[in-house]
Amino acid sequence: MNKSTLHVVWKLVIVSLLVGLALDFFDVSPVDLIHDIPDTVARVFDAVVRAIQWGGKYVLLGAIIVVPVWLLMNIGNLKGKFRNKNKP
Repeated sequence: MNKSTLHVVWKLVIVSLLVGLALDFFDVSPVDLIHDIPDTVARVFDAVVRAIQWGGKYVLLGAIIVVPVWLLMNIGNLKGKFRNKNKP
C-alpha cells in the first residue's frame, strides 16, 4: 500500500472511532443499529432535539449580551470601511 492509501485508512479508522463514540453516547449498539434502524434514527433525533432545546435557551440568553457588545466593538471598523470607499 502506498502512503496515500494508508492515510485514507487511518482517517477512516479515526472517523469510525468518533462516530462509534457518538453512537454509544446515544446508547446505540451495533445490533440495535442493524435490526431497528428507524427506531435508532428516531432515538438519535430525539436526543439531538433535547440537546438543542437545552442549549438553545442559553445561546439566546448569551446572545442578548454578546451581540450588542460585538456590534459596539466593531462599529468603528465598519465606519472606517465606509469612509475609505467614499474617498477618491
